Amino acid sequence: MPVMVAFVFLVVLGACVGWGQSLPETLALVVDGVDILQVTTGLVRYQFTADGVLRSAYLHFAPYGARPMETVPGWQANAPAPGVSLPFEVWLGEAPVSTSWRWETEPVGAGGLAVLLRAEGPAIRGEKRFILRQDALYTGEFAVQLTGAGVVRLVFGHLPGGKDAPELLYLYDGKVHRAPLAPGAYTRFQGLGLVGQEIVFFFRLDEGDVVPFVGRNPAGQPVFGVEARDTLILRGLFYMGRNRYLLLKDGGFAPLAQGGAFTLILAGVIRFFDALYAFTGNYGWAIILFTLVTRVLLHPLTRSQFRSMAKMQRLAPKIKKLQERFKDDRDTLQRQILELYRQEKVNPLGGCLPMLLQFPILILLWQAIMYSAEKIHLSPGFLWIRDLSQPDPYYLLVILGTGVQLLYQWYTQRRLPTEAAGGSQFLGYLFPLVLALFFLHFPAGLWLYWTFTTLFQFGQQLIIDWELAREWAKTPAKSNDGSPSP
Repeated sequence: MPVMVAFVFLVVLGACVGWGQSLPETLALVVDGVDILQVTTGLVRYQFTADGVLRSAYLHFAPYGARPMETVPGWQANAPAPGVSLPFEVWLGEAPVSTSWRWETEPVGAGGLAVLLRAEGPAIRGEKRFILRQDALYTGEFAVQLTGAGVVRLVFGHLPGGKDAPELLYLYDGKVHRAPLAPGAYTRFQGLGLVGQEIVFFFRLDEGDVVPFVGRNPAGQPVFGVEARDTLILRGLFYMGRNRYLLLKDGGFAPLAQGGAFTLILAGVIRFFDALYAFTGNYGWAIILFTLVTRVLLHPLTRSQFRSMAKMQRLAPKIKKLQERFKDDRDTLQRQILELYRQEKVNPLGGCLPMLLQFPILILLWQAIMYSAEKIHLSPGFLWIRDLSQPDPYYLLVILGTGVQLLYQWYTQRRLPTEAAGGSQFLGYLFPLVLALFFLHFPAGLWLYWTFTTLFQFGQQLIIDWELAREWAKTPAKSNDGSPSP
């Protein structure tokens, strides 16, 4: 009954609560005397300046265990370092062009915003167009058309150095290279950018006849970008965000996605997780359905575990008698206990495997939630929780999950013989409380899984106990000499 009440409560509340996502927000600012147009999506805050550059692409959303961070290279503390060149700076030859750019914005489709920058200077003419979408996961579209005399260069950013600096990579014909290729050694130049352990800052070129360049600006700072003669025309995608295997693949940057065996296994779990989300329309229900599927798949092993544990509990009085009888002869005691297990068809290790299998599943789901945090953040909320990738703001799931575990512990402890419970009963009640304290600030989605896996396990325990009660009612237990027990 308590299990059903809790389940119905969550079903009704979950069906009634949900949030949608707002459109990208725009704001005009003046920072250090520079006019700035700020566009904020669900994950990233972009800043464009009147100089026609991208000043900032700040990841304001931080998954559990991560921190907000700047992706535009060359920042120190809260501002770009002195002398660095920012993305989409325009050069003629070896020098930047000082031109005023006019910006305007317009909606594009559902949840998209276009930022258009235009310049009509004497040295350079052209426009830069960016499309930023609310549901885009660190990606955006860009199109650039520039006209000038001589070599026109478009800087993509500052090139950082040092031991832990991200690596500058080039994309030719769908393959990543660590150095530019000579003319004639490739069919298409498809992009370049920085790839680090945490951040990817990359530009994929879908249209345009350009070649890469690496150089230094007048301040002596290293830069990288592309160049063309007289007219530079480009169109493509950029990725400015966290280094996520599936987000890179799904965003059109598959050549940059690298991972080992665990990454591939985790990617499969996330794909399954995403399929459940597509089916349910909510990550909360996807987690519950994931829990149900795993419990069903593990049911044969769980059934074996519970039956083995129940038989072991039933044999406890007999084992105690054997221990008293052969307390001075350990070898004989071991043989007698093994013979008892054989007669009763009990495997003392039968309850271990299903219990151990839960931990890899828990770890995989934890990692799946962590690496799906951006998608979960942009999806509708569940119950009172706006974002299942973040901790429960009111700790209600922690309380509910701990309560369900304590109730389940009470049920299992009351089935033990009084003499067998002893200190294990205290430890059994202490474990859920310690678990709650250690994992208090874990993502709410993980607590949702833990709560429901305990509920489903509780239900399985009740069903299996009912089955065993019927079996034992038909076949009374035998004493050691083979006669029915009184």
